[in-house]
Amino acid sequence: MKSLTKESIFQILEEIPAVIVLYGDKIIYANLFACKLTGYSLKEFRKKHLWEFVTQKKREEIKQRIWDRIKSEILDRVEGVLKFITKEGKHIYLKYIVKRIKIENEYFGLFLGVDISKEVNQEKRLRNFIKKLEKLLEYSSDVIMVIDKNGFIKYESPSVERVLGYKQKERIGKSIFEYIHPNDMEHVKKAIKKIFKNPGTTFTLEYREKDKAGNWRFMETLIYLPDGWKELEIEGAIFDERDNTKRRQIERSIMELTKFDQLTGLLKRSWFLKQLKHYIFQRKGQGYILVLVLNIVNFGHINLVYGTSVGNSLLKDIANRLKSLNVTVSRLFGDNFALFASIKDLDQADEIILYLRKIFLKPFRLKGDEVELNFYAGASIYPVDGDSAEELLRKADIALFKAKELGEGSVLFYSSRVEKEVLEEKILKSSLFNAFEKKQFKVYYQPIIEIETERVVGFEALLRWMHPDFGLLCPEKFVSVAESSGFIFNLEEFVLDSAIASVKRLQKEFKRRFYIAINFSLRQFLDESLLDVINNYLNVHNFNPSDLILEITERTAMQEPEKTKQILNKMRKRGIKIAIDDFGTAYSSLEYLIEFEVDKIKIDKKFVLSMLNNKKAMTVVKMTIGLCRTLNILSVAEGVETQKHLIKLKELGCKEAQGYYFSPPIELNSLIEFIKERI
Repeated sequence: MKSLTKESIFQILEEIPAVIVLYGDKIIYANLFACKLTGYSLKEFRKKHLWEFVTQKKREEIKQRIWDRIKSEILDRVEGVLKFITKEGKHIYLKYIVKRIKIENEYFGLFLGVDISKEVNQEKRLRNFIKKLEKLLEYSSDVIMVIDKNGFIKYESPSVERVLGYKQKERIGKSIFEYIHPNDMEHVKKAIKKIFKNPGTTFTLEYREKDKAGNWRFMETLIYLPDGWKELEIEGAIFDERDNTKRRQIERSIMELTKFDQLTGLLKRSWFLKQLKHYIFQRKGQGYILVLVLNIVNFGHINLVYGTSVGNSLLKDIANRLKSLNVTVSRLFGDNFALFASIKDLDQADEIILYLRKIFLKPFRLKGDEVELNFYAGASIYPVDGDSAEELLRKADIALFKAKELGEGSVLFYSSRVEKEVLEEKILKSSLFNAFEKKQFKVYYQPIIEIETERVVGFEALLRWMHPDFGLLCPEKFVSVAESSGFIFNLEEFVLDSAIASVKRLQKEFKRRFYIAINFSLRQFLDESLLDVINNYLNVHNFNPSDLILEITERTAMQEPEKTKQILNKMRKRGIKIAIDDFGTAYSSLEYLIEFEVDKIKIDKKFVLSMLNNKKAMTVVKMTIGLCRTLNILSVAEGVETQKHLIKLKELGCKEAQGYYFSPPIELNSLIEFIKERI
């Protein structure tokens, strides 16, 4: 018989789909299957002893047996199972045969192994499952059930009586679906079908199950069906039920806190939108929905005069009156409310608005005073003005903004008039980018005067657009367009660069310290790169940060209070000062003055202009100046137009002022002449 060579042996062994290893002192060959399964290359195999691939516990035993077998002349055959370690450290189980063979007059050990890891692991899982099940049945307070593929109950643990009130064998042979809530029925059917299609898997679901008293209990259930369940004579899937009813009740209580405004009991904005979306889905294009947003006239004024607690009480009264409309109502923020109602036709919308007017006719009582309140409102109609909740609310808010220009009690629908304004915005948007290249934007400066000395101490930077069609435009006309297009950040940098450079020039020319106040819109203020942009221009112009004042409105500050606080803290650490603009016109609480560190408060010009003829306006001005004095915040009056205004403000202790009495916003060259005249 022709003897086998190593090459011929290797060729034969290479085709076998099992782990084949030839070894002497060290491994001399491992087939391709062995390399793929273990992750080692043939070169790496040849550097190792066979015993290096078994666990440390078995290593010495295997090593000795290999040496004994190689040295022995007995051609014995050994079989067994061992745990083989792969290159990645993973353990695989091999059922093996070891035999001594002779090749080219040399004796070698032949190791042939078949991967049985799947079978071994499956057996382990089954043993663990049985142990776990025994433990559950012995100690668990959960309900353990066995359910067959048709949903019939084959077994229930004794705990079913304690949890659901049924005797242990009372429901055996009955369908689980007799006890499942109708709305959860399909959910459970799919789960049973899924588990029998995928034995060996585990998943959870929740459903409502009727207890003996007829109450629905929320059951959180772990479902498991072991591999080979038929061979193991298991009658069905294991249901491990846990009564989740109390936790669901707690969750419902928590949801109530997140769903409703704690002051008024009305829906919060997010839940208002959710309900509106639901109503839109139900309508599916049929019928109408009225969406209305309203804002209370001069609520900020009332809040300042009577105090925060009275203001909060007033918000509750307003909310209670709005609830009488029998529609879905929300407090969006501050003194802004929203409502929506399903209507048969547009005439019914007018009826709701008429009733809304009526509930505001009766005066509100504030600290014994009877106060008449009014509102502004904007409205949109589904599906006329949009088919999404967010769009309808946004358009109603746009209409509200325009309604404020029409006067108290105005209700404005989103209409062709609004569309015309949108068209104008599109014209502005199309010419916005070219305007920058054509140098149509300019920075104007309004001097700010120290009242005590009447000296110029600083300036407010005010952006103007010299539009070829619309003339000189203030930011109110184009900021929203600039924000929506992203061009607002180009304008931001233009104003920062121009204003800082100009004031630096004035400081050098007049050898005096002036500050510059710059307004930032909501989008600019919340932009994460704002401080980096400001730092850049402070460094470029070698400008003292304490001579820069960042102005934001109350509304901007309270859009995202926590983020506002973080931004302001970073600004102040850099040395930049903070001013609250248009104070008293927007937000219904003074809480933010405690939360935010500010250096100046600018009293809105409408209070300053009317204070000489309006006692309430005078009260607001006095209170604001007194508040500033108490909090060590510098007060600035806007809208000073006469000497009488100035004299009165000086009497009240206001520190700084600006307005047409001193100068309107002017260009830099005119500003230089203005300063020269006042030196």
